[in-house]
Amino acid sequence: MKLRRVAAADIDPREYVDGANRVFGAWGDEATFRWAFRGDAEILFLDHVAASGITYRMLRGGHPAAIITGSWTLPEARGRGAFTQLIEATKEVARERGAVLLAFVRWDNASGRRLEATGFTMAPTFYCRSISAQAKGVPPLTAFGRDDTDPSMFPSSFVYTPEEWRAQFLERPHAQIDCIGRPGEWAAIVERVDEFDRVLAVSDPAALPELAARAHASGRRLFWFALSRPPIDCEWTDGFLGVIPELPVSDFTMQNGDRM
Repeated sequence: MKLRRVAAADIDPREYVDGANRVFGAWGDEATFRWAFRGDAEILFLDHVAASGITYRMLRGGHPAAIITGSWTLPEARGRGAFTQLIEATKEVARERGAVLLAFVRWDNASGRRLEATGFTMAPTFYCRSISAQAKGVPPLTAFGRDDTDPSMFPSSFVYTPEEWRAQFLERPHAQIDCIGRPGEWAAIVERVDEFDRVLAVSDPAALPELAARAHASGRRLFWFALSRPPIDCEWTDGFLGVIPELPVSDFTMQNGDRM
């Protein structure tokens, strides 16, 4: 299979989106593509049967990061080493740029085993879901205007310009975003979807019980991402943050909305 590396800004989004929607079911549309692969993002294609994106960020301390994003392989091409070839090509791109290579993956995804087999250090992560309302009798939360939502409230190991942060957390295509919290105490950015309130960012994890209560009161559940075992009663799916070279991931801070 022939590898092709292209700038995401230079291709017809359908070349990627058609395959992604076939594999993932409902990955997104052209607007989703333009959002996910903005800036200097790149796409690696293997013929017309597999693809993988590379999105770029900056880590605190001045280390550039390349993130494996939205990799897919069509069913008829699986078992032929396509994803391994894409991983190795991405590792080479990261070396060219002097970048740390990152990949977010769930434990139950076969991609994780390929990442580990190709040299990634796999640090545990947790994809969490509330199972009950855990805060009762508390006053309603305050809604913040988007312009009043301060990026500095939300700790992250990624560094964004103000424009990059707004695009990452507030300007997601087709998303219903709520900026809520308690003035002077904590704030959260929540995306409402059919069954869940997804916590994209929260300034203090101690607010999660109140956010869970809000979600359950609306007939939904709370979803959030964490780098450490959840401190409150919930269910979770284990995951990994793959890293090359090996870094002290335990020192990282990641918001759910940071993931690509």
